[in-house]
Amino acid sequence: MTTAQSFRLSIYSDAAALGGAEVNLSRVLEGLPNSIQVTIVGVDDDVVDWLRSHRPSAQALTIPAIENRTDLRGLSRHRSTFSRLDADVLQFNLSSASSCQWAMFMASFVRGPKRVAIENSPMGVWSGTSAKLKRFTSSRLAAHVAVGDRTGRMIEESSGLPTGSIETIYHGVPDVGHAIVERGPEPTLLTVARHDPVKGIDFLLDAFALVPAPARLVLIGDGTETDNLKAQRAELGLDDRVEFRPLPWDERAADVMWAYDGLVLPSRLEGFPVTIAEAMLAGLPVVATDVGSVSEAVIPGETGWIVEPENPTALAEAILDLLSDPERAKAMGGNARRAAESRFTMEATIAAYMSLYERIL
Repeated sequence: MTTAQSFRLSIYSDAAALGGAEVNLSRVLEGLPNSIQVTIVGVDDDVVDWLRSHRPSAQALTIPAIENRTDLRGLSRHRSTFSRLDADVLQFNLSSASSCQWAMFMASFVRGPKRVAIENSPMGVWSGTSAKLKRFTSSRLAAHVAVGDRTGRMIEESSGLPTGSIETIYHGVPDVGHAIVERGPEPTLLTVARHDPVKGIDFLLDAFALVPAPARLVLIGDGTETDNLKAQRAELGLDDRVEFRPLPWDERAADVMWAYDGLVLPSRLEGFPVTIAEAMLAGLPVVATDVGSVSEAVIPGETGWIVEPENPTALAEAILDLLSDPERAKAMGGNARRAAESRFTMEATIAAYMSLYERIL
């Protein structure tokens, strides 16, 4: 008998590299009850293997990606694969509104499984054709979920979907640790993000040039823009106050957050960034840009500061406000911790997923 505690769940990802959507998924895989039979399907061996490492009991399958709508062999292969899986629930993990679009299209013609889409980013569809495809596949879902309310509304608007058709499950995070951290006595802020233009680190550096010494900034992460960002740091005369620190995928930045005075997230685009939830659990006040569903976590004057994206002056003012009153900032961090404990834990996330599965099954 199929129940929400015991069923066959197949999860599909078309990611070719690890990102926030895959981190979110890995934590759900770890937290779901062992009675659920999970199969992970993807188009990249490294991504599939990494996801499976978070649920060793899962079956794993890699198939070639669908190149485009003329890739008849790829389309057919996906449909036959989804049929053979014989899943009760077929779940698609989307990194943008147009992710998995052709796979979801082919799954629409497979009888049996309840289809679920998880939207991890407010990034809209790529084209008018993608919007039409989005509307077709979304109308055939048993559940359509986003990682935040505002993220869901943005996807509905960009794709022409009915308002309120996408529900919300916040992606929680495991509690944070207290790893050993070496840092000086200077006020020190933290940013955790891959070095990609969408993360806005370039204008964070511009903002930090307006923040006087001895304040320091640690940038945890790496990526394609690292060299350009280091050159910008040098041009701004920040070499002695801004530290670049890479972080392997098997280590958690969350475990070092406790040692810093605040988190800054200067993104141009986000869904619901787990980095903010981690910082809140670590008891840090947060300075962030008003993108995606960030404002659903960061409450101005209570847990941090919200500024408009791509505005170095506004970002610098918020940072200066944080640094000018350490006691107030610490109180905000305490508020953040309490808010995160009630809303953004993995226990809350898994409970929400189990409620969804119970409903659709």
